[in-house]
Amino acid sequence: MFFRYHLRPFIGILSCALLLGACSGHGFLTHAEGKIHYTVSFPLETNSILLELYPKEMILEFSGDKMHSSIRSSYGVVCSDVIVDHGDKTMTQMLKSFGEKFRMNLEGAQVGEWLKQFPPVRIEYSTDKEVIAGYSCDKAIAYFENDSIPPIPLFFTKEIELPQDNWWNQFAGIDGFLMGYDIEQYGKRMRLLAREVTFEEIPAERFKISQDYTDVGIAGMDDQLKKLAAELMN
Repeated sequence: MFFRYHLRPFIGILSCALLLGACSGHGFLTHAEGKIHYTVSFPLETNSILLELYPKEMILEFSGDKMHSSIRSSYGVVCSDVIVDHGDKTMTQMLKSFGEKFRMNLEGAQVGEWLKQFPPVRIEYSTDKEVIAGYSCDKAIAYFENDSIPPIPLFFTKEIELPQDNWWNQFAGIDGFLMGYDIEQYGKRMRLLAREVTFEEIPAERFKISQDYTDVGIAGMDDQLKKLAAELMN
């Protein structure tokens, strides 16, 4: 269940062309190709034996108009990958759960339909700033329509030349690339915080859609994620 959070996100998520060797994280960068490493945590979890199985990292690869985010549980029991094509405005999620493989392909307005799985939010901007992974980030707060869900701090930067309208995730409209944020879904909260940005060549194969998955569509993927969430909660 926590693995689906990486979806949005974001979720999985990024793009531009080729730039090598700019690893310091300072200044405006264009034609970027490389990776962003996010530390993953679960801030609302108490001492649970399942915490040892939860993912510790999300890796986001980007090149040209494409990006690929991936997140895995310990021992690879559950894996989730999201591939986004900003040129074609398409998004594919691939979920491997206990040996079963499911795939959801979305085009255009279908992405908006999928994002309805996430609780709706209202964004308020702040004047606060924070440096994350060497980049100056602005701050905003996402408030949920359901007041019982704690608000989410968002940190985003314009210092990396990557898609910044966030059309593919629940924070669409944020004018900057997300470097720190939470995801709330299926009764769980996952926190992602960028810790390192590296610029390197990414093989084109990383953005190809694997055919070794069963197509399930929006309803089917939602069912699989709810099923996984229920299993992990028991």
